[in-house]
Amino acid sequence: MGLFDLFRRKKDKASRYSVDRSKMSRIDYLLHVNHSQLEEPHEAYGGINFLQVVERQLAEGQIDLATRNIGNQVKDCFQLANLYWGQGNLARTEAYLNKTLERHQRLVEVCAEHDLPQRSYYGIEYAKCAACLLGIEVEDLARTEPFEPGYEPWFKDTLLSRCLDSRDFDMGAWQTSANEWTRKRHPKYRLEEFSVYMKALTGGYGSTDEMLSEHEKMFAGRARRNPDSDLLDGYHDNELIIDFIFAAILKRVGWEGAYRHSWPGTEGAGSVTRTTKQPDHYLGSIVASQPELNSHTGVIEDTQAARRFVDFHLANQTDWDGALLDAGRPAKECSKVAGVLKDLGWTGDSASLNLLRTYRMDRVLNERTHLFLCEPVGGSSIKMGAWTKLLSEDFGLHPDFIAIAGSEERTDYLDPQGAWYVYWKKDMNVYAIERDEWDRPEVATCDARMGIDHWPSYTSFVAWWISEHLKSHT
Repeated sequence: MGLFDLFRRKKDKASRYSVDRSKMSRIDYLLHVNHSQLEEPHEAYGGINFLQVVERQLAEGQIDLATRNIGNQVKDCFQLANLYWGQGNLARTEAYLNKTLERHQRLVEVCAEHDLPQRSYYGIEYAKCAACLLGIEVEDLARTEPFEPGYEPWFKDTLLSRCLDSRDFDMGAWQTSANEWTRKRHPKYRLEEFSVYMKALTGGYGSTDEMLSEHEKMFAGRARRNPDSDLLDGYHDNELIIDFIFAAILKRVGWEGAYRHSWPGTEGAGSVTRTTKQPDHYLGSIVASQPELNSHTGVIEDTQAARRFVDFHLANQTDWDGALLDAGRPAKECSKVAGVLKDLGWTGDSASLNLLRTYRMDRVLNERTHLFLCEPVGGSSIKMGAWTKLLSEDFGLHPDFIAIAGSEERTDYLDPQGAWYVYWKKDMNVYAIERDEWDRPEVATCDARMGIDHWPSYTSFVAWWISEHLKSHT
């Protein structure tokens, strides 16, 4: 057999699974890809499909791999359900919602058979949503090892868990996780979206019309953003996707009618909403307790006390290997600091000037983030002036802000997202401000909270930065 024959043979095999996208609508293409991934035999799997692959892995003793794959299949089935749901094909939607639960049940069986811990897995929110929509009690959805607060899976899982039980909504736990989200510099707009769900679940809107209007505006607004996200979040192919979290919430609170993002009364994109039964089963709320002053901020507000903290810990700073890391500034650099700060417009702040003359900021560690403190004059690639110039000229950072932390990640300097640490010349405070707002200082800082996105001085911020590093070693 010649080389041309070999190439033609490989091409013929590939053509069994490939399609001409130019001849397919977007929804048909997405359905084809998802069906193929889950149900079609593939050469790479030895002529069997993904569902059969898992059973082979179990038979061969590859239990960890098989359980991860079953978790992925929970999502795959739900994604097909959602795509059919968006097209109004409720029969096929229900079939794949049931398939979602069947895959979850298979995972439960495997974990029980092999005495594996009941961890929350990525995809469990889809099983919870399917159970809520279908009104089915499902074994082992309340896992003993939940997700870590402050990350997206925790919010989704919490919302859908509350759709399945009668417990009051714990506002304190929600606020704690929201604070962690902010500290981790995750996007503010995503937290605001989660708040729409929370308010809908707990009756936080003045009327049903207001609730539905706010949700419609929120979900449609996702089409204007372009984050790296799952298809089911609706940032991409927005008009094809149903907001499954909100649909589960509507079901839980007892709303009935016809709305794009509801079950089973699903309407087409842009259709008129109709309410036939007002919601009457909102969750009660456990009110968050008021924190004691400064007890939960992790911030040393007094500048002199913060400086003593910095001096003490930097004298004994160690890296992950336990080796001492000297952050002291070489004497030959000290005289250059004032000039660099003056050029940036950072003046009249003797405490910050003294701190920056004493220490190289790029050597002040915080291993709980991939960011580094910007260095005014040292050899670091993350220069305060250069980073401020980049964010100002390329991304619209207001000239009253000075960037005090930067990143070596390519995505961060090509398209910085989330919150970024800046020094505001006006009040000499430090803030974590969102990119959507950093051209408007008054807006960006108006709701700032101490220790989350506000520090009363640069010295106080550096002390907090060090305390975060110390947490990573405990």
